[in-house]
Amino acid sequence: MSDLSRQLDALYAKVPATRCAGSGDCCALTNEEFDNDYATMFPLYRVEYANIVAYVERYFPPERRRELLKFTEERPRRCPFLGADHGCTIYPVRPLICRTYGGMNAVSIAREVVRNQGVLPNGEIRAFARREAGMVCPRVAVTEPEKVAEHARMLIEGIYERELQRLSMEVEVADVERKGLFRQLTGKKNWPVYWSWGGFNALRFSSLEWVRQHFSAYWKKAELPDAG
Repeated sequence: MSDLSRQLDALYAKVPATRCAGSGDCCALTNEEFDNDYATMFPLYRVEYANIVAYVERYFPPERRRELLKFTEERPRRCPFLGADHGCTIYPVRPLICRTYGGMNAVSIAREVVRNQGVLPNGEIRAFARREAGMVCPRVAVTEPEKVAEHARMLIEGIYERELQRLSMEVEVADVERKGLFRQLTGKKNWPVYWSWGGFNALRFSSLEWVRQHFSAYWKKAELPDAG
């Protein structure tokens, strides 16, 4: 995983650094957000999941580690990594969605739309503007503005997602026996490319007995996996 981690870090380094007020509001759902199918810490690519697991196993005390790796709620109202002080307890390995949240504002979105007109496809530019407008946060300030233009181009062209998908293809979620059970129970050949922390945990860390008896029902109710 070390080489994949280095490649992941290199990709993350392209995202402009930000400074956050640390309220934790974007890491927990209001009742309205929950009812409208919002999710915390999603999408989480397979390679990101493996990277976070390695971090948890290395740095967290045993009791907290067990708690996090047994967490199987797919769409919790509160991110399981949000600390008591509203800080992120996995900040060095947080996924792309957390790094890009609030990285653009109304001014920078409009500027990058104009900059890329006639250069990149209009449909991709419009999709970028809609998506980023939904992630504007007044509590976040960009501290590396020199990276914003290239960051916007990568968002518009889907470069982050393609690279995360490529890296994820090199990651197995669990052992061969569990992969066989996953295929048998879901009819899917491959693990999801992205899913929630709880969903991936249900595959990897639940007992084999639980997987055999309960995973099929869990999967049928799942709302968030990229089903492949």
